[in-house]
Amino acid sequence: MLVTEHGGLGHTSAIYANDDDIVQRYAHAVRTGRILVNAPTAVGALGGVYNSLPPTFSLGCGTWGGSSTTDNVNYKNLLNLKQVSRRKTPSQWFRVPSETYFNAGAIENLREMEANQVVVVTDPIMEASGIVDEIRHHLRSDNVRVFATVTPEPDEALCRLGAEMLERVRPDTIIAVGGGSVLDAAKAMRLFWEHPEVTLRELALPWLDPRKRVAEYPQTVHKARLIAMPTTSGTGSEVSPGAVITVGDRKMSLIDYTLTPDTAIVDPMLTRSLPPGSTADTGIDALTHAVEAAVSIFASPFSDAFCVQAARLIFEALPRAYANGNDIEARTSMANAATLAGLAFSNAFLGVNHALAHSVGAHFHIPHGRTNAIFLPHVMRYNASLPTKFMPAPGYSSYVAPEKYAQLGNVIFGGHTDEERRLRLFTAVEDLVISLNMPLTLKDAGVHEDEFEAAIPDLARAAFDDPSLRTNPRMPMLGEIIDLLRKGYYGA
Repeated sequence: MLVTEHGGLGHTSAIYANDDDIVQRYAHAVRTGRILVNAPTAVGALGGVYNSLPPTFSLGCGTWGGSSTTDNVNYKNLLNLKQVSRRKTPSQWFRVPSETYFNAGAIENLREMEANQVVVVTDPIMEASGIVDEIRHHLRSDNVRVFATVTPEPDEALCRLGAEMLERVRPDTIIAVGGGSVLDAAKAMRLFWEHPEVTLRELALPWLDPRKRVAEYPQTVHKARLIAMPTTSGTGSEVSPGAVITVGDRKMSLIDYTLTPDTAIVDPMLTRSLPPGSTADTGIDALTHAVEAAVSIFASPFSDAFCVQAARLIFEALPRAYANGNDIEARTSMANAATLAGLAFSNAFLGVNHALAHSVGAHFHIPHGRTNAIFLPHVMRYNASLPTKFMPAPGYSSYVAPEKYAQLGNVIFGGHTDEERRLRLFTAVEDLVISLNMPLTLKDAGVHEDEFEAAIPDLARAAFDDPSLRTNPRMPMLGEIIDLLRKGYYGA
């Protein structure tokens, strides 16, 4: 109250109490237009995030503060009105594609799908493997065109080129078959075809809550059905609302549920030719999805269930798929795990590990899963420690990341105490990375020290701006991001 009496009259005050009598006495005594109850003041005062107050950045101060209004000007502004706003937890969501077919032989479901004019999006390697001919064999239609020039890190120019082809062909079905880059490119191609006026800069604007942001994705009925067929077990892009597009030496994330494929066909037989190195990279990417989604500020009992099952399958099956690519049981478990983890992070989203991996991977051209593997042990311990500041979110009332790691560790590895359960999980991640012969540091990955040190300012800024950071349970300061970068280079 003393603060409001010294230059703060009329605006916003806050109280942290469970006793309703105390709240009411405080509300009667303090002279402000907005009184927040048990809610963060830095974000809560804006309204609409933690409560049902109208969002505003131009709140007046009423006659208490020598101004005319605490709201939009009308007859009520002749009165000193007070609003006591209690913290409100919004409803959550769990969205999935309308159809997901899985297990060996899932490609057979193409025979049952209506498709008259088809465009297959893939890359040169997959086209040479004969996958396009196999898709043709399973389709009813003979009108099949192919866009097979997707690169490992697709940029806007490539996606616009694909959109031009879609405009010429005007298909009713788009089939994306390949790794995450192919699937992401197909999502962007469909977006740019249906709405050529949109720009990457506009769509990639940062946000705190994906449901309340400045960027508006077109919400129209799609011209063509998008069928996603992954040939790796890692990205989860076949069921996710995200697409990562490369802009210069940075990766830009597009995130909206309108990007989600309409159908996912997850056939492990398509992953048999994946070499051991790529099996490891994509498998660790899937594990990182599961671990990060489990501790996200948007995690829910729904997403947690997918995280646990995905992680359990990966720890069991990834070493086997790595050792023997023709182990169909292991390939099936990994394909299912990657999609389960994709469903989890599509709704709970990710964290600082992916922000770091996007930044470093794009700058030094390191495979995404490999950079995830380097940072994951450090990020888990970072999130499990006492935070300097935790990420604000209306449904996240206490810091539970350490407990969530313990829960995940307990289900998969057991343990008598939370500390032991966390340690077993962290140790298992490190042992898995070692068993897959993956580099443990950026130095081991071939990054020169002088180049790394010179790039740190740009790497830290890119990671800080990455959308994945918004749902990490601990809010990293720039100095903490730099510390994580250095741990990724030099080791713990």
